[in-house]
Amino acid sequence: MFLKRNVKKSMNIAIISDYLDHFFDDPMKIFNFSSYFLCEFSRELQSQGQNLTVVLPFHKKIENSKMFKAMSYLRSDEVILPDREGKEDRKIEINFYNCSGVNVIFVKDPYLSEREGYIFDPANGMFYPDNLLRFSNFSRSAIESLKLIPFKPDVVHVVGKWASISSIYLKTIYKYDNFFAKSRLVFSIDSLEELPIFVVDQYPILGLDWSYYRYDCLEFFGKVNIVKGSIVFSDCIVFTSNSYVDEIRKEEFGKGLEGLIQQKFSESKIKSILPGISHQYSPQKDKVLSSVGFNYTRDNIENKKKVKNYIAKKHGFSPESLFFMFFGEFKENSGISLVYEIFSEILPKFNVSLVIFGRGDDFRENAIGELVNSYNNKVIWFKDFSYEDVILYLASSDVLLMPSVIESSSILPMVALVYGTLPLVRGVGILNDVVRDKINGFKFYEYSPTVFKEKILECYDMYYKNPKRWNKLVETAMKSEFSWSDTVKHYVEEVYTQTKK
Repeated sequence: MFLKRNVKKSMNIAIISDYLDHFFDDPMKIFNFSSYFLCEFSRELQSQGQNLTVVLPFHKKIENSKMFKAMSYLRSDEVILPDREGKEDRKIEINFYNCSGVNVIFVKDPYLSEREGYIFDPANGMFYPDNLLRFSNFSRSAIESLKLIPFKPDVVHVVGKWASISSIYLKTIYKYDNFFAKSRLVFSIDSLEELPIFVVDQYPILGLDWSYYRYDCLEFFGKVNIVKGSIVFSDCIVFTSNSYVDEIRKEEFGKGLEGLIQQKFSESKIKSILPGISHQYSPQKDKVLSSVGFNYTRDNIENKKKVKNYIAKKHGFSPESLFFMFFGEFKENSGISLVYEIFSEILPKFNVSLVIFGRGDDFRENAIGELVNSYNNKVIWFKDFSYEDVILYLASSDVLLMPSVIESSSILPMVALVYGTLPLVRGVGILNDVVRDKINGFKFYEYSPTVFKEKILECYDMYYKNPKRWNKLVETAMKSEFSWSDTVKHYVEEVYTQTKK
């Protein structure tokens, strides 16, 4: 059974989330903020003395994951979903687990758990057309499952766009439920990209009165926007960076919600808290680097050069070249088009090497393939790879390229800093917050090939003409600290305890 921790001044916190990235073992998602938020954040929250329960949807593909197999099964129960549109009430299976001391509830609904894909249909890459039903069922079941644990939550923390329906339900259907009468409602999302928006004909699926379908609630340009509803109803909304909060208050990045974001910001209901990174990210202790015999610290940075030499020898690169790395999906928002365009120009003229981790549509993959074929002694492309591959090549690289169009929702620039690999980024979102130009990395703002090329050449000149300053940047980067302990303290002190219901 779940036990309540008897810790002085502890709070009872329930997290409801749709984040399952960490279970799917997808190498492309290993640095996604969502992959680490629940795992690392929850463990640290628990270790700081809070009473915590995490509620997640179950999906069949997580059963074989390392993380799921490491969990301890505790017991099962069920909740009842009331009928909709004349259908019978449904029993939903609720399974209780322990994950490294964290209480975890999985909601097992066949509508959600038995599909081949989770949110996207693998047959066409699109959202499943009945996702509103699938995640409204999950949200309702998740809320009901909290009544099966031995405490009433002081805080219900909803995490993720698809789980946002939980926020809506807590302030509508459960508005007068005594179990949640004193619960403060917090909502966290990484960005406003790929918002779940539905045609108005699907509104009845939510089971809500039509009075909530209005401009200052769920209505969004004649459609239904569940994230908008969650922002409206939540007592506090948390994003991952100050810069991103500034950006989404403007029309360019606000996705039609900039007015609402500005309103909530003026009411002091918008917060930004930088995520942490795991203690496993340490070049001094990294097991991947240990396997090749080249762990390093700020005090013996020469070993980082040995990692580079190891990779250069393996691929026939010049060990004296400036080694760049790109990791990301081959989509316009990642900046891969800039990388292809500019490196097509500089590879034949400059002593540089490039390693690429990623995949995408045929057009962009063909372009990258051409780059590899033209400069096979300077460019490597990994379409399939492991976590260990990425860490090894990140440690060997001099520069990490992240010319992102929008908020990256990635901890990768933070990991790169700790490994002494200088991020070269476009100053948006979290990238703008963690990278300081010519102090711990390189930064540009205008999204254009000309500006990107100028910044790369500026980087190139410093590396070859001013190595003393370059080494100072590396040293500063490696002093970076991104502790989950600090992140959790910010949540507890600035969000959980300060938020007013």
